[in-house]
Amino acid sequence: MDALPVSFFANFFVKRKFTGWLISFALGGLAILGQAPFHIWPITILCFALFMVRLESVRGLEKPNKSAFWQGFGFGLGYCLFGLYWIGSAFIVRGSEFILIMPFAILGFCAGLALFWAIAAWAYLKLSVPGHALRAVSFSGAFFITEFARARVLSGFPWNLPGTVFEAGKPMSQIASIVGVSGLSALVLFSAGALALLLQGKNRKFIPATTSALVLAVVYVFGALRLSNAVIEYVPNIKLRIVHANISQRDKLDPNKYVETINHYLRLTTSEGFDEITHVIWPEGTVPGLMLKDKNLMQAIENIFVSQGGEQPPVFIIQTLRSEMQAGRSKPNYYNSALAITYAKDRPAQLSSFYDKQKLVPFGEYIPGHGALKKLGFKTLSSALESMTPGTTGNTPIINGLPPVSLQICYEINFTNLTSEILKASGEEPQWILNLSNDAWYGQSSGPYQQANQARYRAIETGLPLVRSTSGGISTITDAYGRVLMSLSLKDDSVLDASLPRHVQKTAYNNNVNYIILLLIGLMQLGCYLFMQRRR
Repeated sequence: MDALPVSFFANFFVKRKFTGWLISFALGGLAILGQAPFHIWPITILCFALFMVRLESVRGLEKPNKSAFWQGFGFGLGYCLFGLYWIGSAFIVRGSEFILIMPFAILGFCAGLALFWAIAAWAYLKLSVPGHALRAVSFSGAFFITEFARARVLSGFPWNLPGTVFEAGKPMSQIASIVGVSGLSALVLFSAGALALLLQGKNRKFIPATTSALVLAVVYVFGALRLSNAVIEYVPNIKLRIVHANISQRDKLDPNKYVETINHYLRLTTSEGFDEITHVIWPEGTVPGLMLKDKNLMQAIENIFVSQGGEQPPVFIIQTLRSEMQAGRSKPNYYNSALAITYAKDRPAQLSSFYDKQKLVPFGEYIPGHGALKKLGFKTLSSALESMTPGTTGNTPIINGLPPVSLQICYEINFTNLTSEILKASGEEPQWILNLSNDAWYGQSSGPYQQANQARYRAIETGLPLVRSTSGGISTITDAYGRVLMSLSLKDDSVLDASLPRHVQKTAYNNNVNYIILLLIGLMQLGCYLFMQRRR
């Protein structure tokens, strides 16, 4: 069937051949403006809508499905490259040997992610019928399913999902307490599909657009009402100190500045009011390497906490690398771990159990295919190790004086299902989330803002307050509604002293909701396909 006629407004977006591919690429790049720090989410919906118009324009080609695949690849590549460009900063920090592989690693990584979008575009054109209003459902369903897969396949990379275009803590984000980011992603994609029908020529279909507008309005009203009734309460007898130093990642990796870096963190830690603090939190990446192996450092920190702290010295919460020998292996496994140290004036320091990070960062903490690549001498960005080992238990330490916690390191906080998995592993109901992260790798870019916004969605989904302690990022105290109560930003060099907010009543959202939404959308896709085929 010939391509559908389009309005004058949309005509530019139906170009074919390489010009058309460049338009798809550009639309993907512009669509990232909906994500943090911009949150211009109408642009994201418009770009997705215009991309659907692009897909409709290839129906009249000799090989429309193949063309749709490459248009989807172009759109996804633009979205990922413009949304994840900041990954390159980590390669630059590590020096010349990493700069050489930077363009290949980033382009290859983004191209791999773009394949999900390519498959979605191919599936949409294959399963939909031109001219039918149900195309809006087919479009949103195809992209939702592949985005769902992107967040989970091969350990998953749930970064810049469509649903996070709404700023966490604002009214539009509050529906995540019921349907999570997955539900918001479905809404964004359906709204784009409905808008695309309006942008097309004669065969305008107003029912999907009207439905989309009504749902968006209901979501906003729900969020506004939820926030208007929100009351913030605090856990008594707790005063946290988040230490937020403005030290570049290059300086932290410089062995000649090791002592200077530690002293800077200690000066901030023991600044005015230290004797009133109950818990000190250092972010990920404060001390490079195996911190616990540096006995002189650990003894010096203990002496400072015991001598300058209050009658009961503060509990010290840290992240560090650790090594562990395994039976039958000649080399130890290395873990990215977190723990708490309890000090006392009349007895030695007590170490809690370890939490070992389960979701490792590709290239940052492990090299995909490292079994072969390590023979060539490839090392990870964050250390001189070939690869770290992911944790398996999900157990979180018991921290003296604090309620049970869901502890997550770095980009683990992006995984919607990890909080509930850690809960099951620990056997306790967490009452707050602690995220230790090192965002200094990514400099003054959009990366730390994206991370902070995505992290706050975990608070909305679970009804748990979130405490973020970051190096070179955005440290926050966030309530159970995703609202930032206190924060320090990228260039700040200070401490954040705060009480711990209480959790709220358990939300309707849980990990099963993601699969219920997936099942419903899958059934809708099947129903739409069968219905459209009968009307063809």
